[in-house]
Amino acid sequence: MKTKILSLTMMIIMAGVMLTSCGQGSKQDAKKVKGDIKELNKDLKKGAQDSSKEIQTAIKSNWKQFKASSEVAIENTEKQIEVLRIKIAKANKNEKERLTKALDKLEQKTKELKDKLAKRGKEFKENMIDFNQSAKAEEQEFEREFTHDMNELGTALKDLFKNNVQ
Repeated sequence: MKTKILSLTMMIIMAGVMLTSCGQGSKQDAKKVKGDIKELNKDLKKGAQDSSKEIQTAIKSNWKQFKASSEVAIENTEKQIEVLRIKIAKANKNEKERLTKALDKLEQKTKELKDKLAKRGKEFKENMIDFNQSAKAEEQEFEREFTHDMNELGTALKDLFKNNVQ
């Protein structure tokens, strides 16, 4: 009987030691995991900053190219308007009035596009834009809309005399 009690006691002690040692290992593992998580968070923050800088550089580079080409397109449009004004001056009185009104509207649209481009340029200059993934999409949307409006304006200028010649 003594041996049974002694062996039972030994088993209980061994089980207690094993359970206690497992708890300490878990605590050490938990500390390691916490340290790893902190390190990963630092890496993620640094990666996000690097990514943001890359996005900012790409957006600004694309903006400079887009702005330069858009300014040239606006200048060409303004020159076209001046040429059309000279042509309109040679038209008869009724046509002159109608064509002048139409050309004035197109000139106003050109001015609006020029102002829109200047406003966007000011936002870039004053760093009013958050450079993140959505900023890239917003910039692409702005460029798409602006290009579309410029194309419509160019088409309207070309078609000004087509529909009105008798």
